[in-house]
Amino acid sequence: MNSRLLVVAGLTASVLVPPFASVPLASAQTRDLSRVRILAVAPFADYDPTTRPLAEGGAARLSNLLRGGAFQIIEAQRVATEMERAGVRPPDLISPSRTVELGMRLGADAVLTGRVVQIYQELERERSDNGGGSFSLESRVAIDVRILEVGTRLILLQEEFRCNVPFLAVEAMECVVRAVAGRLRTR
Repeated sequence: MNSRLLVVAGLTASVLVPPFASVPLASAQTRDLSRVRILAVAPFADYDPTTRPLAEGGAARLSNLLRGGAFQIIEAQRVATEMERAGVRPPDLISPSRTVELGMRLGADAVLTGRVVQIYQELERERSDNGGGSFSLESRVAIDVRILEVGTRLILLQEEFRCNVPFLAVEAMECVVRAVAGRLRTR
């Protein structure tokens, strides 16, 4: 018999991604990113207030992972500050016009946005015949990532990144942001 409990974890310090985490990439669309010199990383949009801190932390962590790479990075916190000044919320960035406007305000060549598709963490108790039991934990995170070039309005990258791990949701988010950073490093 299984009993399930949904658990939401807060963002903790950086963690190592286990080698058995899966990162299937779906619906990939990629164009040439060679013209992008300055990339703004926007906070990830998440409609669920209980997981929003994890999504925001994921965007901040992605900013950190991308520093020192092929792009000059405008970090998520700075982007969030500019969004607040402009009256723009992360879900508003689904509109290419709002994303281009934000990129122009920041002086970015392109803007990376993310929309949470799923943040899920489940603690499952497996009961044995002798009344004892054990617990298992599974977490899934999926983020739809888009990079929009400011000058041309072209979508340079449109891809869903997801990870399933037998740990906390924060580890699944770390797995996703590492996959995004890895994808951008191999452009």
